[in-house]
Amino acid sequence: MESNAHKIRELIREYEDDKISINDAVENINKLTGTTIKKELLKTYWNSMSLEEFVSLISAPELENWKELTDSESIDLINEIMENLSNTGIITRNMNALEKRYSKPQGTISDWIFHDDITDPKELLQYLKTDTIIRL
Repeated sequence: MESNAHKIRELIREYEDDKISINDAVENINKLTGTTIKKELLKTYWNSMSLEEFVSLISAPELENWKELTDSESIDLINEIMENLSNTGIITRNMNALEKRYSKPQGTISDWIFHDDITDPKELLQYLKTDTIIRL
């Protein structure tokens, strides 16, 4: 992954130095990451994060086994979030996996941690496991 992160960082710098077009930068970044970032994100990432945070965010591979996460693995992911609050890539990857696993809307864990100040991994897991779906 670090080699891809290095390549992505270089592509972004080349784009920012007007050495390559935004189309070429986005196309090559998308090939390296296996995801789809849009031109607008590349143009404006610096409004909310550093280059390193942005590279970490787009180069962190998604957790593919999110459907099979056990309680213990979920707590490990929550602990990893709590230990890496400055690493956007780890936070995003883990939160996405947990929110998909427990059928929660995107941003739910972030709200609990940063707005409700819930930081105990076991308590967060209990909130994740609580069924909040309204059935009609």
